[in-house]
Amino acid sequence: MLTAIVPLDLKRRPKDLIEKAKKLAEKAAENNIKIVFGYNNRNTSHDINFLKSMGKYLNVKIRQTQNFGPSINTSQLRNLAFEGVDSEFIILLDVDIYPDFPLFIECQKEVYQEKKPFIILPCLYLTKHGTKLLTNRTLDKDQIKDKFFSFSRKEFLHLASPSSIVIFRKDDYSRIGGFNESFSGHGYEDFDFLIRLGSAYKLIKKPNDFLLDIPYRSPLFAVGFRKSLGKLCIDSLVKKRLAFHLYHEKDSDEFYYKSRKNNYVIFSDIHMKEIDTKIETEETLVEQFISHCNLIGSTYQLYSIFFDNKPGHIDRVDTLKRRLKFIFNI
Repeated sequence: MLTAIVPLDLKRRPKDLIEKAKKLAEKAAENNIKIVFGYNNRNTSHDINFLKSMGKYLNVKIRQTQNFGPSINTSQLRNLAFEGVDSEFIILLDVDIYPDFPLFIECQKEVYQEKKPFIILPCLYLTKHGTKLLTNRTLDKDQIKDKFFSFSRKEFLHLASPSSIVIFRKDDYSRIGGFNESFSGHGYEDFDFLIRLGSAYKLIKKPNDFLLDIPYRSPLFAVGFRKSLGKLCIDSLVKKRLAFHLYHEKDSDEFYYKSRKNNYVIFSDIHMKEIDTKIETEETLVEQFISHCNLIGSTYQLYSIFFDNKPGHIDRVDTLKRRLKFIFNI
């Protein structure tokens, strides 16, 4: 049995999150999947609405806490949700993830068969237009994916590889100590968790450049810790196993997003102690990706989109507000 643990705090965009939570619960029930929400109840009318709406789903548990401060501690909420898990396998999800449970179950079966200790799914972030096509069933998930591999731009913002969507054994969550609750707000708590999970299976090395914090549009151009984690996603990329992140408005000035700088300091302080100067920097992910394609008898030319590192440009921006911000660099 597979259980999704999902953090939820309705401080931001409550109506959107409630609707997505209901859809996630509904699709999980259809696929015999349990959900445990780690939930921060702020005692608002939205919280009352959410709790009432979840009452009809027998596959849903809600583990609650109360924090009325400005911060959202996703790590705390995930750890809270974990306490309600009674299945052998877990998937980390957010309510913004498209509920592709057949894909998640397929991955869980591979972990069960011990083909892999865990599976991290790369995640395609959809634009408002792409989200509408998928959720309105104008296009199915395979058709949306085909558009991505055909270099269509208006449906997609970027590809996150790695992402925080990971399928693994419940025992491993406990073994590595769960999420570090020192992280608060947005960013780096998922990288920290994945690094510790990979390290538990001796799949992560920490060379001199490990703490480089440079994002690239191409998943194969990654450096530093993103490269170390990206190596663990190569098989998923080659198999075109991609999750989808549904669009929502984002205000980078929000307190939630401003916490990234402080979270990186926490992240670097933790992992700086484990840098091994004797480890030579590994070959690039481009080289590793091509080697993996050769190993399974595929050709890297089928995945040209993964090599696309063109900076953001106007045809990726699908709303007037975002276009204006892009044009005026604000």
